[in-house]
Amino acid sequence: MLVSVNRVGVLITGKSGIGKSECALELITRHHKIVADDLVIAGIEHGNLFGKSDPLIRGYMELHGLGVIKVQSHFGKNALCPKKRIDMVIDFIDWDKSSHARGFLKPYTYSILGKTLPLVKLPVRPARNMASLVEVAVTSFLLKKQGIDEAKELEQRISERIGSTHG
Repeated sequence: MLVSVNRVGVLITGKSGIGKSECALELITRHHKIVADDLVIAGIEHGNLFGKSDPLIRGYMELHGLGVIKVQSHFGKNALCPKKRIDMVIDFIDWDKSSHARGFLKPYTYSILGKTLPLVKLPVRPARNMASLVEVAVTSFLLKKQGIDEAKELEQRISERIGSTHG
């Protein structure tokens, strides 16, 4: 699944039925855009990785329990984006299989067609607002591009506190 969240191309991966399409549906209601649902066609253009939908299924989504919907019929043409540069990957993983890590996470990467992208692993469980978490992950990605790393900032503050109490 490929979505555009605050103009950032986010490839959402994960096993079938984990909630990718439902998350995309919620993102659409928040005025973000969907590029492709089940099949993302990736390619390199001008040195950048881009994704688009197969023309046969472009603009359609499958929602478990509801079936297939035509996105434009429900949300208008502004909910769709024909092609988008892929900037990051978010992998939805089972809550039980996650490490339940907190605090300072080591950065992960994901490679597609020789391009290395930042990867965020998000554990999924019922009642967890995945769309909000995707939006926060995108904001953190944008901040890091501006040189702001919130985790490193906090780590430095803690180190300074420890250093001043032992000095």
